[in-house]
Amino acid sequence: MTDQPGSESAAQSTAKRAPRPRRETAAVASEPAASMTPAAEPPIVGRAPAETSESGERRITATTANVIRASVAEVEAVTVTVNQGGIGAASAEDISIDYGGIGQAKADDIAVRMGGIGVARGERVSVELGWIGLAVGGDVSIVQGGARAVVARDVRVRQGLVSTVIAGNVKMEKQSGALVVIARTVEGNVRTVLDWRGALALGIGVGAALALLHRRKT
Repeated sequence: MTDQPGSESAAQSTAKRAPRPRRETAAVASEPAASMTPAAEPPIVGRAPAETSESGERRITATTANVIRASVAEVEAVTVTVNQGGIGAASAEDISIDYGGIGQAKADDIAVRMGGIGVARGERVSVELGWIGLAVGGDVSIVQGGARAVVARDVRVRQGLVSTVIAGNVKMEKQSGALVVIARTVEGNVRTVLDWRGALALGIGVGAALALLHRRKT
């Protein structure tokens, strides 16, 4: 008889202590879940698989936008980085392209490596092992790359090719060439097919030839 009450009291005491660890565990588990919620939202925006067809329709507005193996229609941010991806139009303070491309880019600093831009507008534009259709800026540098047309204050070309250069100062380093160069000062070994005088003469000649053809047709 004396053992039964003792066993009942021990069972009761054990039952009273059992819920305590469960309540403490639940409280600890809820705190990390709440603290991990902000960390689960990375500052990287625009990351998506390359095969995602919807990615080409998105518009991203963020402080930092990293487009990695994705295609985005439009991006507006402070800093834009493209790695094996593409953007239709991008506007930012700093734009960096590595193995990617942008249709239209506008920023203070634009750097292209192993990529291309259709139209680039910036205070500083640099291309290395890449291509730009039209570069408009204050300082444009092309190293082992090319551009169809460059309009800038200062242009530096090293081991590159440019179809047309219109600038205040042009520096053509080794193994560089241009079709047309119109500049106030030109430095270096320039391999131009036409300077501004030749371009003017060519324009006049083409205009005269077109006028003669038009007369013969009439």
